[in-house]
Amino acid sequence: MKKSSCKSTLPEWVRGWLAGIIDGEGTITLKKKRRKDNGNINYIPLTVINNTNLEFLERIKEICGCGTIAQQSSSYTKKHPNWNLIYRLEIKGSFNVKTLLKQVYPYLIIKRKHAEIVMRICEENIRAYSLNRPANTEYLEKLIQELKSLAKGGRRSAVGLDGRP
Repeated sequence: MKKSSCKSTLPEWVRGWLAGIIDGEGTITLKKKRRKDNGNINYIPLTVINNTNLEFLERIKEICGCGTIAQQSSSYTKKHPNWNLIYRLEIKGSFNVKTLLKQVYPYLIIKRKHAEIVMRICEENIRAYSLNRPANTEYLEKLIQELKSLAKGGRRSAVGLDGRP
């Protein structure tokens, strides 16, 4: 892990704007990765925004000060040859994801619970890193199961800006 390069003091209007983009076009999740040195599995926090407009994603990256942009895989474009190319902005790692989510969290509606869980995972990863100890796997597994249960969907109810149905 490295120190965050995401800007930690985004203007209020940007925080609300980004929250709307993440709620509508984004994903707040984890990437499972097996370590080569010891075979352990790490879960890397990840916020992704997909869009067909590269300039739009470049502007978000510039405003946030972090992230990488990639084009959707060639297998995807072969499968859907008439579709526009899709680009993805990825902000990954506990420091970066926590820095971003902490700022947009008050404005999130749809992905608010995802952000809560992923921020707690970020905090545990950062704590473990700062103490040079392994993360609490039991705690992380509980949070990961919580996050997976959100992805399963189910009955959803509309929620207003005030958080009430």
